[in-house]
Amino acid sequence: MQIFHGLDEFIPQWDSCILTLGVFDGLHRGHQALIKRTQKRSRRNQHARLLLSYEPHPDIVLGKRKEEQGAELFVYQEKLSIIQKFDLDAVVFLEFTPELAKMTAIRYLKEILLGRMRAVHLVIGYDQRFGRGRKGNYKLLKKMSQRYPFHVERVPAITYRGTPVSTTRIRKLILTGDIKQANRLLGYSFFIQALVKRGSQKGRQLGFPTANLVIPPTKTVPFHGVYAGIAEWGNKKWKAMINAGPKPTFDSYEIEVEAHLIGFQGHLYGEVLRLSFHQRIRDQIRFSSPQELREQLTQDKSHISKLKLKGLSNKE
Repeated sequence: MQIFHGLDEFIPQWDSCILTLGVFDGLHRGHQALIKRTQKRSRRNQHARLLLSYEPHPDIVLGKRKEEQGAELFVYQEKLSIIQKFDLDAVVFLEFTPELAKMTAIRYLKEILLGRMRAVHLVIGYDQRFGRGRKGNYKLLKKMSQRYPFHVERVPAITYRGTPVSTTRIRKLILTGDIKQANRLLGYSFFIQALVKRGSQKGRQLGFPTANLVIPPTKTVPFHGVYAGIAEWGNKKWKAMINAGPKPTFDSYEIEVEAHLIGFQGHLYGEVLRLSFHQRIRDQIRFSSPQELREQLTQDKSHISKLKLKGLSNKE
């Protein structure tokens, strides 16, 4: 899979491609349906398989969100790690700028999609919109396909309990702590992948050393609480007791994510760690003393150790 950033050095290695496009923030079951349809069409016609997305997130560039925090379910490196699991020939990340946002849908279609990308078949979502004024939709593309040599295909919404799966819906579930439901809509476990930094050492002093993550400013962080999850580093996995939010017992109210890796020995400072969230165990509590907190952590660890978590064998 080739990864391209912008168009300055972009030289396609194909004469034609099946292309799907979008922000793909979340890469949930709906997005996965688009990618799978792109793969299926390519197998039939022997065209290259291409995914076109944007970086940074358009909502951030256009100021559509009051705060950057939580603007993205997955930041760039996380998104890329998910995309690389699919059988695509190339992924192109266009730099999203105010200038790109002002480009008309027809110009974007002609110059970018058909011209630079060499698309002959477009696979779009049921709610796809692009170009100035968000006028690039299925109706316009269908009309333009009668004028230019390409086909367009719209994939119906993937629904769960009668409602379309969407990034907005998943974000709300994560921000309210309903991680199990969010994972059902994603089709996999929500995760944070980030560098490990040196923390306050409070956990180590209690007998529960933790890996503290450097959270990107736009990353969505689950609702405050203690979660059962899986930590991945290198090719190894551990059950993890994850704390998301402040540390009220120690009068620390900065939003942080830290995890105690059950059975792990050593240090991870400066390493990239992936934490997958599987189940919310309890609310955060302000304990009367560190000793009381230690007793609760012992109970949490015992509980999580007994859980069967998808993606982790009993030996790990």
